[in-house]
Amino acid sequence: MSVIKFSHDYPKLWHQTSAVLIDVWLIKKEAFPLAQELIDYDTRTSKGKFYPLPKNDYLQLFFVGNKGIPFCTIRRRTPEKEEYYNSKIKERFEIKLIKGVEK
Repeated sequence: MSVIKFSHDYPKLWHQTSAVLIDVWLIKKEAFPLAQELIDYDTRTSKGKFYPLPKNDYLQLFFVGNKGIPFCTIRRRTPEKEEYYNSKIKERFEIKLIKGVEK
């Protein structure tokens, strides 16, 4: 099973432990500025802090978790990441909080 890592606990995850990737969107930062509501949703941690987004183009990954709760996450876009995630559509990912993060 593939793994999607998060550096913080995010309310959007609802403590789900796995999720199926259902789609990947490329967001060109200059052509499609993100709404503040989306930025707040995507970056707010369980402690109420906000994780900074990257400065370049993004990939928006759409998942449905093991509790049936959908969520998305925005990641820095590289050609390799775009190819990787597009090849993983319909696959299940383990959701993993990396060590040393808030709980």
